[in-house]
Parts: sequence; C-alpha cells; structure tokens
Amino acid sequence: MKNLAVLCMMMAFLTGTVFSQTVNICGTVTDETGKPLIHTVLRLSNTTYDNGYWATAAYMATTDQNGHYHLGAGICTDIVVNNALPKGEVFARPTCSGGKVLFSTPAGGSLVRMSLYDLSGRCVREVFNKSLSLGNYAVTIDTRNIASQFYVLRVTINGASTVFRLQTASHSSTGTVIQSGPGFRTRMEKLAAANIVDTLHATEPGYSLGVTPLTSLTSKCDFTLTKITTWNGDKNAFWGDTSTYPKAGSTPQYILLNRTNGKWPDSKIGWTTTRGGATTPFSQTNMKPLGGGLFIYVAPGDSNMRYFDFLEVNGGGASFLGNTTRVDGWRLPITFRIKTTDGKDTVMGDDYSLYFQSRESKFAEYINEVPKEFTWEATHDFANIWAPHKMDPFPFRSTGPYGAYYTRYQDSVVKNYVKDPLWVNKPGYGAPANDPGAYPTVPQADDIFACTGPNPSIGASPIWSAAMNRHVAHLPQGVDCYNWSYVDTATYYTDAPANFYSRWCHRRAINNYCYGFPYDDNGDHEAYISIGNIQWMAVAIGW
Repeated sequence: MKNLAVLCMMMAFLTGTVFSQTVNICGTVTDETGKPLIHTVLRLSNTTYDNGYWATAAYMATTDQNGHYHLGAGICTDIVVNNALPKGEVFARPTCSGGKVLFSTPAGGSLVRMSLYDLSGRCVREVFNKSLSLGNYAVTIDTRNIASQFYVLRVTINGASTVFRLQTASHSSTGTVIQSGPGFRTRMEKLAAANIVDTLHATEPGYSLGVTPLTSLTSKCDFTLTKITTWNGDKNAFWGDTSTYPKAGSTPQYILLNRTNGKWPDSKIGWTTTRGGATTPFSQTNMKPLGGGLFIYVAPGDSNMRYFDFLEVNGGGASFLGNTTRVDGWRLPITFRIKTTDGKDTVMGDDYSLYFQSRESKFAEYINEVPKEFTWEATHDFANIWAPHKMDPFPFRSTGPYGAYYTRYQDSVVKNYVKDPLWVNKPGYGAPANDPGAYPTVPQADDIFACTGPNPSIGASPIWSAAMNRHVAHLPQGVDCYNWSYVDTATYYTDAPANFYSRWCHRRAINNYCYGFPYDDNGDHEAYISIGNIQWMAVAIGW
C-alpha cells in the first residue's frame, strides 16, 4: 500500500464512563469549496422543553469565524485528515490489515462515519463523522485506554456499512481488528439502526440542510453544505434600470417589481391598499404612496387570498414612514428601496438570496433550524410561517403543550437577576403608578410573544418584552436597561426560551433589521425608515 493518508483516532475511554450521555459534540461546517460557514445554527432534535425545565446550552450552538461549533461540555479535539489522490489499490469495501482499517472514498464529499459499540449493540462512542475528499485512507485505532474486551466498529461510507470486531488488549497500542462474518454484521446493523439517540441539524440560509442521526451524544460531526440559492450578488440587475424610474416630484410613485423568477406573471400579482381588497394588476404601477398599507398579493384568485405580504405605510407626498413586518407571520419575500433627491439610497426588507431559492426550501430551513416547539408554525399552513402567538391551535397558550414555555425563566430572572426594576419605575414602562415596584407577571408564553397581557404585564413594557423574546433578561440591565436593548445582537436568541421564529426572520433580513415581534423596535432592530425628499421607491415581491 502506498500513498495512504493516515488518520490516527485517539479514543480515550475511561472504564465506567463510556456510556455517559453528557453532550459533547463538535465539528466544522463548510461549503462545498471548503470555505467555513459562519453563524450556522446547530441543534439537536430532542431538545429543550420538559415541564418548564431547560438545559439548552448543551443542545444549541452556532459556528464561529472558522466554521467551528461545540455543543455541550468537555474538550473538543479536532481530527486532522491528510488526503491523497488514489494510487495503486482501491478498496471496494473497507478492509483491515496490521491493526488498521483501510478504505477508499469513491468521490469528493464522501461522508464517512465510524462508531464503536459493545457486543450488546449499545453505542460506546461515535468517533468520526466527516466528509472526505477523494482518496485512500488508513485508520489506526489507539486502544490503550479502552477496557480489554471485544467491541464492534461500524464503518459507513455514503450510507454503505461494514462492521468489524475489535479485540482490545490493555498493553497493546493498537489491538487487533478482525472482520466479522455476514451474519454477525447483519445483527449489528439492526442493533445500530435501533440505537439512534438524537438527530443533529445544521442550517445556513441559502444552503442545503444538514441532518445527521447520532448514536452517541459524544462525537465528532462535520457538515459540508451545498449552496442552493442562485443569487449571484448582482443588486443592479435585481432592481432593474433605475434610470427609467420617476424623477423628483411632489408625489413620487411606487415601482412594483415582480421578482418571483418566472413563477408568476404580472397578471397574477396585484396590489391594494386594504387587506383583502380588490387588487390592481402589477402591470398598472401608476400608484401614489398612501397611508395605512401597501398589500401585494400573488395569485389573488387563490382561496382566501393566502399569498400576500405588505408594507406598513404612513406619510405622504415626498415623505415615507413605514416598514416591513413579520409580527404576524412570514409569507413572501418583500424588500423596498428608496432613493432621495439628496442622494440617500436605502434598502430594507428580506435578503436578496431569498428570492433565488425555492419556496419549499425556505419552509424546510425553518423546520430544520428552530426547536421542535416552533415547527408547528410552518407545518400547519404552507402559505405562512406563523408567528408563535398566531399559530392556531395556539400551542403557547395555557391550554396548549407549551403554555409555560417562559415561566421558569421569567421567575428565575425576577428572583436572581433583576435588582432594580427600571422598566417599572418610569412612566410608561410597565407598572401601575400606585405600585412602582411590581414585577411583570405573565400566565402564558403567548403573552410574551404577542407583547400583551394584563397589567402589570409584559405588554406594558417594551423593554421587558424585548428582553424576554431575545433571551437577554438575565443579563445585567445597565443604565436605562441599555444592556437589554442595545447589546450586540450576537447575544440575542442564543438560548431558550426565546422567540426562535423572530431569530429565523432576522437571519434572513438585510442587515438583520426586522420586526420579528411587536416590540422589536426596542433597541432599533426593526426594518423601519422615516425619510423625506423621495425621488422614487421600488418594492420587490418574491415567491
């Protein structure tokens, strides 16, 4: 054998602890070129909610600047792989020789997984999970710290598995690897298939979904995600020839842009200034800004006119005060651009890449990214990803399974972190005038998501509401609650309970500006603009 890349997997198991269910999963997320993907969300399926108790630090993570992530506690040891193009013998199936497992990958991006089991079929540890380049590999297993007994090593390459029996010796550096017979291998395959303890999800906007079943919560798991959006970064092409847009005038016009990528013709898209009102076809764009709203419907003949989105609009003449909103739900990509006579050029709304990926993939991203408590919003009605307080049959109300979603967190914050309730001792911040020291009390999670409820309540306090939705209420408040409102947005939604629907929307908005819940403007994180001297305003709608 020549030109084999050597990979030494150091499996340091201590007798008596090999079956620990402590979460310690680490790895790297890259694109198909090997570029690290930053801020990718990783989560386990069997996550968070159990009668109000939370342990989410072990179940959720995001990648850093190098594409690395770490779920749970412990040391994350990176496994370095040295690759070589295949030369000489190529293995049709993994084999073993001299205490090493030898195998070939049939193509670049081949997924290779290795798991160690005891003879009862119980997983001891998943030792390797990574996409490898085309090449030949030799794996040496260090067994010096493994109890002296028989184990089973399962090697899976692109879904095809081979099982080996591993005999360890206390004083041997490598032990002996013996390939098992077909009957033994079949038995272990069945036991391994029944041994899945959880599923790890990786989600990056505009990329393929990462979904990996795990047989152990202590493992190494890398993801290679493929770009699925066709967005090429050409913003000029997206907005069209702006030289043909209206010039300065006392009453600028809207330019309505069909950006459904050929899915719907202009004749199947219409606008109106009232929800559910009679629509005007997109081909007739001689429209002046009107107060109240601009509603754009796709396929307006659809039952209940389900496919729409809108701008909240105020102002008039050459002024605009308005925003996109996701307070009730996400329905269609919508983005607006305003050019002023004094040279300002402002864009708000959904990110361009959303217009260049399928509708189905957007919904799939949502289900893959958010914890299980929030998936209801995207599975109930394909026309909407509902905000959590709008989802019928209302899982976050007291009558639903997650009505107490926030209860323990809120009680803990009030008891352990809130020393000076600033939001209640100032006018308009929450508490009744005759009870300035009262703490907000919320009977159900719906109230927090909707920013409403009886007084003293979350509904009367934008600061408290925003802090709870973003999961920063346990942080020191700072002067005038600065730390709750204006902290680095990287600290938002990093743990549960939180409004993970809002996080999903923000991650897909230009510059992260979005109205993900009613008081999302606390700290100026909303997609809102107040501007005058408008030359033109373009509004794009997608599918």
